[in-house]
Formats: sequence, structure tokens, C-alpha cells
Amino acid sequence: MFRRIPHLKQRIGPNVVRLIPRRCMSLQVVQQTLEFTTTNLQLIHQYSGLPWWALIPITTFTLRSLFTLPIAVLQRKRLQKQSVLRPLVTAMGPLLRLKLAQQASISQKLQRESIDFFPTEATKLNYEKIMILAAKESRKRQKKLFRDHGVQIWKNAILPVFQVPLWVTLSWTFRNLTGWHSFEQGNKPLDSSLIHEGFFWLHDLTVPDPYMILPVVLGSVALINLEWNNKTLQMRSSSAQGKKVSLRPTMMDAIMNLSRFSIAFLMVISTQAPVGLSLYWISSNLYSLSQNMILDKYLPISYTPNERHTQGISYNKHNLISDN
Repeated sequence: MFRRIPHLKQRIGPNVVRLIPRRCMSLQVVQQTLEFTTTNLQLIHQYSGLPWWALIPITTFTLRSLFTLPIAVLQRKRLQKQSVLRPLVTAMGPLLRLKLAQQASISQKLQRESIDFFPTEATKLNYEKIMILAAKESRKRQKKLFRDHGVQIWKNAILPVFQVPLWVTLSWTFRNLTGWHSFEQGNKPLDSSLIHEGFFWLHDLTVPDPYMILPVVLGSVALINLEWNNKTLQMRSSSAQGKKVSLRPTMMDAIMNLSRFSIAFLMVISTQAPVGLSLYWISSNLYSLSQNMILDKYLPISYTPNERHTQGISYNKHNLISDN
């Protein structure tokens, strides 16, 4: 009934073998990754001579540019092609419903006129079944169309798969460096130079901001970035499905509300977090916001009938499809 998790063998003697659970191996990998990033950040700080208040955002921008920016560019090009193909997907629905309705009408007419006519599936079609079958067939053809052009929907999850672990790893690394292990004050930092390499009124990067300015800045930047992405998603949705006429909240509305709540929660955490950790969070959100704005300017997505920019957005749809 329950499948036993296999263990890894580690030889600790000539005739002694110790079994190590895979869960422990996973924790060891995470711990080694955190130790690697922490040690290398300390080495970079030592040999570069940069203060921590400058090294933290520089490290953030550098790692994001190396690991997530190329994936974000590829994803934006993929979204451009999906935007070009979506009108074709939208046009499939009415045609499929019309085709099914014609089949049902012909079958029902033959059934009334002929006694020897055997009922088929088309004979049993009604409005509800036609809508369901048309939606299924439309989704099936959309998957095939996107697959033929190499722009499958699941590929849109590649960016978060790389971005979220990077954010968690760096957050935990700066948490360890500042020595923040609880909400109580007096934690000993891993690198003592963080105490006197601050900026402006924040001389000590291991304690929270006494004036609560950084939490407000963090929440503002994160909220602007969230609303910018929300506007993009709304324009994509209206382009693919038409204008929203129902006031009933959708799954996307629930996700956005949950994201807004998470920003408020992050602001509360940052009021107790060290300045060094809050500085990383602000740097990461600033990079995300700048990245989204730059991509919208130089790799914009065509929205019909809505456009984020009134000028400079014109696509040759055939070229976008043929570039794949």
C-alpha cells in the first residue's frame, strides 16, 4: 500500500555500510548550496573592497542578469508568438460549434424522415453537449497549434522554476550573513563588517530599519510590479476572450488578491528583518520591475483591441510564426 523510499548506501568502513535516506541527501544539497553562496559572497566582499550596501544590489542584478534575464527574453518571444496564434484559437470556437450544430440538425432531420435510420451520436447532440464538445476540440487544436510552433503553455512556467529558487537561496544567504534567526534582537552576524558598512541613516545592516522606510519602499515597488503584470495579464485575457462582462471573480482575480496579501505580509516581515535582507528584497523587486518595463518597450506583445503602448507596436504575424 505504501511504497518505501529507497536509501543510498555510504561505505564508512571495510565491512560497514550506512544507509542514508534520500530526504537527508536533499537537505545536505540545500545546506551545501547555502554554504557555497555564503562563502563566495564573503570572498567577493573581501577581494573587491565593495561595502555590503553596494555589494548586495550588485550581486542581485548580476545573478538575475545571468540566470533569469535570458529565460525572460525567451519567454517574452514565446508570448509574442502565442499572442499571434490566439486569434486563430479564438476563431475555432464558433466554427466548431456551427459544424456540430449542422451535424446534429442533419442527423435529426434524417431520423424524422427515415424509419430505418439508426441514431448516431450526432442525433443526441443538444446545446450543452455542443458547447462542451466544441470547447474540448478547441483546446485540443490549441495544444496542437502551439506545439507545432514550439510555444506550449507549460513552457511559461520555466521562468518561475528558475527565479523562485534563486530568490529563496539568496534570501536565506543574506539571512545567514546578517545572523537573523529569530525576531529577537541581538543576533550575531556571520560577517561582522555588516555592522558598520551601511548607508545613510542605516549604518548597521544587521538590524531593522528604525524609521520603517525600507518596508514602505519594498511594498511600493512590489505592488507596482504586481499591478504592472496584472495589467499585462488583463490585456492578454481580453485579447483572447473578449471584454469581461461578468462580475464574478475568476481564478486570476483570486491569485492577484493572494499576491497583494503576500506583499503586505512581506512588508510586515521586513519591519523586523535586518536592513541587509530588506535591501536584497528591494533590489530584486526593482530588477523585476525594470525588466518588465524594458521588455514591454523592446519586445512588446501585440494586444487586440487593447495595446499598452499606442505607438511602436506593429507586428508581421507571418514573420513571427516563421521565425520559430
